[in-house]
Amino acid sequence: MVMRISSVQAFNNGVSGLGRNYANLIRTQEQISSGNRILTPADDPVASVRLLQLEQQQAVLSQYKGNLTAAKNSLTQEETTLDSVNTVLQRVRELAVRAGGGALSAEDRRSIATELEQREAELLNLMNSRNARGEYLFAGNLGKTEPFIRNPDGTYSYFGDEGQRSLQVASSTNVAINDNGKRLFEDVTNANRLQSNGGVNNAALPTPPLPATTIPAVPANEQRVFVSPGLVEDNKAFNSEFRSGEPYSLAFVSGKEFRIYDASGADVTSEIPGGGQIDPLASGGNTINFRGMRFQLDVVLKEGDNPLDLDGLLADTATPGTPGAGTHSFTLQSAPTEFAVTRSSTNASSAVVSGGTVDDAVNPTHAPLTNQQVFDRMFPTSGVLLRFNGTDFDVYSQPYSAGNPVLTTAPITAGPPDTVNVFGATFEVNGTPGVGDDFGVKPQFQEQRSILNTISRLRQTLESSPTSPAGNLAIRDEVAIALKNLDNGMGNVLEVQTEIGARLNLIDTTEVDNEDVTLVNKAVQADLRELDYAEALSRLSFQTIILEAAQQSYVKIAGLNLFNQLR
Repeated sequence: MVMRISSVQAFNNGVSGLGRNYANLIRTQEQISSGNRILTPADDPVASVRLLQLEQQQAVLSQYKGNLTAAKNSLTQEETTLDSVNTVLQRVRELAVRAGGGALSAEDRRSIATELEQREAELLNLMNSRNARGEYLFAGNLGKTEPFIRNPDGTYSYFGDEGQRSLQVASSTNVAINDNGKRLFEDVTNANRLQSNGGVNNAALPTPPLPATTIPAVPANEQRVFVSPGLVEDNKAFNSEFRSGEPYSLAFVSGKEFRIYDASGADVTSEIPGGGQIDPLASGGNTINFRGMRFQLDVVLKEGDNPLDLDGLLADTATPGTPGAGTHSFTLQSAPTEFAVTRSSTNASSAVVSGGTVDDAVNPTHAPLTNQQVFDRMFPTSGVLLRFNGTDFDVYSQPYSAGNPVLTTAPITAGPPDTVNVFGATFEVNGTPGVGDDFGVKPQFQEQRSILNTISRLRQTLESSPTSPAGNLAIRDEVAIALKNLDNGMGNVLEVQTEIGARLNLIDTTEVDNEDVTLVNKAVQADLRELDYAEALSRLSFQTIILEAAQQSYVKIAGLNLFNQLR
């Protein structure tokens, strides 16, 4: 069979072949110029898909690299700030030790208090530090909220939250880039959780330990015995043993012996090492270890006292064995929850919310529960915001932000003075609040005491305590509390610094891992995308020869036609 090829077909085939060969040559030339083997997905569909996946992975790795840099900068700044905090706390501790010296004059104490005030302000500034983005380091998730505020009464409150910001630095790795101030500086174990009688006998307390007991008042000039506020030595024993039997009565039955009775009147003196025997003339007082607590008991004799007649000076006037009826009896009882109240600067009125008490009375709104039970179950530990609306008020949880739900609405109880009850806690309202007036209320639980409040209390004690035996003992006791709390606070800071070091180590190893993955990624991309120049140049030469041959053969073939035979 003979196939006939027309002249048009021959021309078209020749032109098509020339175009195809020329296109192949140009494609090879473009690959050599760009250095890439794949110019369009059609060049290698499988490799193109893989390259797209690798480019996406590369973009994610680049984001991780930026996150690692941001995390390292934030943690390095926090570490530097905490180093400064530790330096200040060490200096405060030195000042506290110096303040415990019994030979200091009132002027010496005021001088120490002045430096403590400066250190207090320095700590407040450090605790409100910001990072490079202008966010507060220790505000938790509320980076734009100033975390630590000094209240009008000299105490300090925390207005951040308990959150922790983090950044993703690898496919399954997140690293925290900050620590909240509550954990660092607020949740410091408090060594002093009893009502601070500071050596004042029961006559100065609002109620005696046993309701049926009448305690005669003791004039200040007749006070001989002083009991320290007490330090918590064993937190577990304090919570499980001490609190189950409070309030306790400590009463002298002779000049060298005392008894302790629990709330039911049972004698529990046998639990104390030494069985209640003391040396009234011991220098530095006598130590009492009882149910996780350590007390210091001091006897201070005055001019004219007969040290040989201690029974006449110290023993209870009541019959031995009757608790709490003598002139040197003391109540040992946990301190109630205190409250820090802050007034919004935008309030239209001059009204003030103050106080804050939680008692055992039955709560009228939540009967048969008592106020204490309602408070324990319902009052937010982070505090509340009170917003007044005329005759009633709304309660929001802290930290407050627009859109927070109303926890409850309650009426103002008419006085005088007017009062408000917030989940079992009762506060006084002085003046008439305007509509929209806001007040922040934050409970100060005795289990913790912030570092700033510890320093503030020590400073105020140094400023106000007289240079008398009682004043010296009060300062000694406050110094002991401050030293214990400062050690606990520095322990908190050290624990977080250790965690920061671990996070920085994680960042370093993650950076190395990510760099290794990035190198592998780039190598695979190069294998898939980049051109083999030796092969491409060889191919280019071959394609050039083919094109030239096609061009020459086309010229020859184009000349073969019947018209050339006509004469």
